[in-house]
Amino acid sequence: MSYIGTYLDQIVGKRDFKSDSDLANFLNISRQHLSRIRIEGRLSEEKCYQVARELDIDPIELFSYMRAKSAKNPEIRGIWMDLHRRTKRVKASILLNSNS
Repeated sequence: MSYIGTYLDQIVGKRDFKSDSDLANFLNISRQHLSRIRIEGRLSEEKCYQVARELDIDPIELFSYMRAKSAKNPEIRGIWMDLHRRTKRVKASILLNSNS
């Protein structure tokens, strides 16, 4: 499963979907397209935004990961991945502080 699949699985759990067909319907895509997303780990910007809103995460977390994945230059890829990691850490920090 791709890294993006972990986000998709969170939606499945949150919505209590019984199958990927349910998830595909929710995302308004075909079951085959969802399978391709799971294998390739690529989402359009629109779907990144939809997933982020559903999971209440900063869309930059997904946008930056997608840009890192498509970057040809290793340095540029590293910059996008750094932004991705920072975005995730900010969310984790907020959650930890709200539970204190």
